[in-house]
Amino acid sequence: MRRRFYILLALFSATCCGAAERNAISFTIASANLSDSTSQAYEDAGIRILQALKPDVVAIQEFNYKSGNSQDLVRKLFGPAYHFAREKGGARLPNGILSRYPIVAFGQWDDPYVLNRKFAWATLQIPGPKPLHVVSVHLVQNRAERRIPEARLLLRLIREKFPAGDYVALCGDFNIASRESEALAELTGWFVDDHHPADQEGNKNTNANRNRPYDFVLPNPALAPCHVPTTLAGRKFPDGLVFDTRLWNPPPAPAEWEDTARNLQHLPVMKTFRIPLR
Repeated sequence: MRRRFYILLALFSATCCGAAERNAISFTIASANLSDSTSQAYEDAGIRILQALKPDVVAIQEFNYKSGNSQDLVRKLFGPAYHFAREKGGARLPNGILSRYPIVAFGQWDDPYVLNRKFAWATLQIPGPKPLHVVSVHLVQNRAERRIPEARLLLRLIREKFPAGDYVALCGDFNIASRESEALAELTGWFVDDHHPADQEGNKNTNANRNRPYDFVLPNPALAPCHVPTTLAGRKFPDGLVFDTRLWNPPPAPAEWEDTARNLQHLPVMKTFRIPLR
């Protein structure tokens, strides 16, 4: 019965998302763990990359900035019009959400499997009848077996917190070695992973060595049918974008060709969704 409910919900959402183009809006969601690997804070390379992508919503990991506070970083990235929420409590590697749209609620959940960060969430007042709930996570790096109960807990918290018919996006650094991981299988028991972002050469991996799919933007069944191709600098990416500055000549400003190679452990991923306004 539950599976049938989600199939019907997806079909209903698909119908809604096929509404007339003038009655819909598009927005981009990016997942970004672009801190410098030495300082574990955002430096010039990661900042330039996000400025080049100009996402409407960012689920950010390792939300640190040595040259100021979180508000200073957000203003440097996107100007004073963006809103943000950052997990509280002095975590060494905090998660957060940045948004072009107003943040009407936010909070965090404890992650018992890692001590230096929590799960962060925010509810965004996007145009249209439904809110968008964004969850920013950074799953435990070592001992893959810990990520399985971690994923189960995360999914339970999300399902309990947000109505199934609302738009929900789970984003972040999952630290998984492949898409066959058991932790991802737990999460995609409800979230949808049918569009795999890639770069111009078709590489879907997002770690620095380009051999592991660490980073994700996963929509729930209500949001997934609204996925549309992502376009950047005139190039179209049907399943979303993995952004590697070294594959652009030149990369979109202000990104520089070597930014991806400058002490970054991850590449950002970005997807686009088009939702009805009524």
